[in-house]
Amino acid sequence: MKNIFEYEEGNGFLYKIDPLIKIFLLVIFWIVCLYANLPQLLVIVVLLYATAIYCGLHKRFMQQIRFFFIFVFPFILAFHLFFYRSFTGESMSLFFFNPQISMEGFKMGVFIGSRLFCLLCSSTLFIITTNPLKLVKRLSGINIFGYRIPESVIFLFIFVNRSITLIFYDLDQILDAQKARGFSIRQGKIKDKIKGYAYLLIPLFTISLERAQKQAVALELKGFGFRHKRRKK
Repeated sequence: MKNIFEYEEGNGFLYKIDPLIKIFLLVIFWIVCLYANLPQLLVIVVLLYATAIYCGLHKRFMQQIRFFFIFVFPFILAFHLFFYRSFTGESMSLFFFNPQISMEGFKMGVFIGSRLFCLLCSSTLFIITTNPLKLVKRLSGINIFGYRIPESVIFLFIFVNRSITLIFYDLDQILDAQKARGFSIRQGKIKDKIKGYAYLLIPLFTISLERAQKQAVALELKGFGFRHKRRKK
């Protein structure tokens, strides 16, 4: 699962686009997705799938689709199906105490799920086709009227990019450790898989927080973010 969000060398046209141009196109794509209706979002999904096939990313794109429609889309659909009227009806209340099935909520769940799917898939296509080193080089080389992008902003952008891969790497490590002890979530039913992955959130968050703390200490020891000021004699 970890290779879903990990950069690998490829020969598709997405690999050849300049990272800065790719960021600009990604932002434009997000804006289009936010203002598109359901039929347009379905067309965008088909375009994303065709792009993944053309760039040789068919298997990894199918892993994204399976992950989204097993763990994310059912929750969005169920939430809007039962609690949509609690927020939009005439008698609004705390949604946990007023579950009502509605077709409007079902349609809204499909619409929100499709939009989120387009946003996530476009972001992952950007991550897995963009070399982090080239991205850092291009971002650090931007100079507009003598102003450069702050190093902290560049680091935050790359840190978020890299953290996504590390989180899924940690998830695979936890699953392999459980499998070595005779317990495997991947071999159970879908319902058991959803419960099993939910129980993994605590160790996953713990590992992520420990890594973030170690990285913060390492950056502080290296003096990241501190500027040397000369003293006048």
